[in-house]
Amino acid sequence: MTIVTNPARTDSEDEIDIHCESAESYGIDGQIESPVAETGADDESARLYDDEKRSDIVFVAGINGDTWRYPGHRRVLAATSPVFASLLSVKSDIIVVDYVDRRGFEQLLRYQYCEPTQLNSVATARCTLDAAHKFLCPHLAERCARRLDEMLDAGAALEVLRDLRYLCARLPGAASAPPLTALTNDLAARLLSQCSRWCDSLAHNALLVLDDNADAALSDERLEELTYEDLALIVKRNTLRVSSELILAEALARWSTAACKRTKRELTSANKRAALGELGYCPRYLLLSGEELDRALALELLEPMERALVIARARKLSAPVPVGAEQENMLKRWARPRPTELAALPVHLSPRSKPEIEEVPSKLCVRRPKRPKQPSFDQDDKTTKCGCCASFGEGLLRAFICLFD
Repeated sequence: MTIVTNPARTDSEDEIDIHCESAESYGIDGQIESPVAETGADDESARLYDDEKRSDIVFVAGINGDTWRYPGHRRVLAATSPVFASLLSVKSDIIVVDYVDRRGFEQLLRYQYCEPTQLNSVATARCTLDAAHKFLCPHLAERCARRLDEMLDAGAALEVLRDLRYLCARLPGAASAPPLTALTNDLAARLLSQCSRWCDSLAHNALLVLDDNADAALSDERLEELTYEDLALIVKRNTLRVSSELILAEALARWSTAACKRTKRELTSANKRAALGELGYCPRYLLLSGEELDRALALELLEPMERALVIARARKLSAPVPVGAEQENMLKRWARPRPTELAALPVHLSPRSKPEIEEVPSKLCVRRPKRPKQPSFDQDDKTTKCGCCASFGEGLLRAFICLFD
């Protein structure tokens, strides 16, 4: 799917409108400029994207050795973002951008040159969101967040959430400040805040999707690729709707095995527990019984004495050792059912995340239905409502008429 629509605006008063489609952009001082129009060229020659003849700068972008070469134009790009302005302030013909994936950087250039962005996959949209955040392009970040929200499912949510906390302002591990000194001005601070807001909204919706599809997410192989911090964001959630706590325990066992392989450690139970740390206590073991409990404890995510305490409490036996207050609280938490209500409502980023809420009228607005009036077709209906005195006078008048007749 190719996204060619204008970025949606928000209602925030301090939002800065960047209309790429009208060739308008902002310089460092926050003034609106039209860099493409300033070239004096007509509409056809104003398309400078991938124009090698008129380029005066070259970008080599990519990570992990996957680098591509992109021609650029100083006057155009320096006016689009404070980051580009800072990069292009140095006198060099080649600029290496080794901290952004080349797919995301290419979509960033397409957006800045008013070309249609191509967010066809989760990977491309995710890389583009990273590039938009690092180059302070909030409207492109919004476009990526809406597109990613539209594609969210259990697997996509895992891929989106991976390292997204570095782009957010409210998740643990979020970056505390921009890396460049040039980003300390007011414009850059507002742009960074807007980019982080879209990332926060996307991360919020991704976690809700993982809550609703916990079984599929915990069984996905992409879970093993998450860092410890990203895994903790998921498995520590109280609102995970797992059909069985055994699924969560098996997912943690797979992740700990993969972590030992990545760090070149022996696949021993002690090393796996060390890799998990406190995450090994996330499954609610006492909600399991019978064979499922035995399988969960056989994964050895807990210390031997902790497993003995779980077995004793599950079988209502006396504990092998005195149970302290901390251990008692842990046993109570392992026996507490997970809540069934939603953790929160999603942020409306796309038709997929539109909240389905039935509007219930207030009691003050509810009125009792009026009884329908019975239609009357009697022409003398008005005389019947005049009362008994009127009927008596009418009868007396008729009697006098008959008497004098």
